[in-house]
Amino acid sequence: MRTVIWNIDFKCNLLCKGCNAFEGNELFPKDRIDDFIDEMKYNNVKITSLTGGEPTLHPELPRMLKTLKEKGFITHIASNGTNKYMLEKIYPYLDAATISLDSHIPELHNEYRGRKIFDIVVESMKFLKPRVKVLTSNMLVTDFNYDKVGDYAEYVNEKVGIPVSMCFPDNTAYYYEKVPVQREHIYDAFKYAFDNYKEHKFGNTRTYYKQTFEWLENRETSSCRAGQEVFYADYRGNVYPCFYKTDKKLNNNRKWEIYDNKCNACFIQCFREPSIRKPLEQAKLITGIYLYNRRHHGQSE
Repeated sequence: MRTVIWNIDFKCNLLCKGCNAFEGNELFPKDRIDDFIDEMKYNNVKITSLTGGEPTLHPELPRMLKTLKEKGFITHIASNGTNKYMLEKIYPYLDAATISLDSHIPELHNEYRGRKIFDIVVESMKFLKPRVKVLTSNMLVTDFNYDKVGDYAEYVNEKVGIPVSMCFPDNTAYYYEKVPVQREHIYDAFKYAFDNYKEHKFGNTRTYYKQTFEWLENRETSSCRAGQEVFYADYRGNVYPCFYKTDKKLNNNRKWEIYDNKCNACFIQCFREPSIRKPLEQAKLITGIYLYNRRHHGQSE
């Protein structure tokens, strides 16, 4: 299904080592919200994933999500999980959410994120779990967590009761400060997830994990469909194939152009996983996450 990764702001309340969004204060214009949602509808978009920056800092977020639901979109948000006040306002309009948690070790997560937020993030996940259909944590693979995937998954699965998603790193994306991660460490993390897929509950397809390390081995993988099936929209309302192809604006007219994508430069989850043509596996994954969220209540600390 056609998906838009909608970056609704360049603003954040954290000081993450790999990002400078905390320096920004840009919001998607409130007077363009309705028109852009209609534009997505016109272009047959079915799924909208709201991101940032930190999307819960946009004051119009409840209206955005409410309008999206009224227009028939499947809604998702990717958040750092620190703004529980806003999460309490928007959950009735959410189908799915992904909350960033980079380590099961509080000190490591807090160090990377630049704030003492670990407990708040865990509480936000526990709050959302019974209130949205699909919820996962999201771990950005770095040198401080690549060898702890099993322990991390065990913590999130057992303590919070939700599956674990993994975010493929790409240092060219971290323009503020290079996040240290070695290619072989990325390989180790995703190979572990593939090999131990039945031991833990993961939030990505096993095929995606397989293709990540195959891509690192320079083997053939699914072609990227960014600009064809998955699109990136920035906080100004410009639509591009992905985060990197921002010289290829696709909505010069109301009917979006389709990008002839032959790129194989990265394996960023947002665009590469939806590019894999495995509808039955993807449907099974979503159903499995939904059931897991409801059957596993997590444990008290």
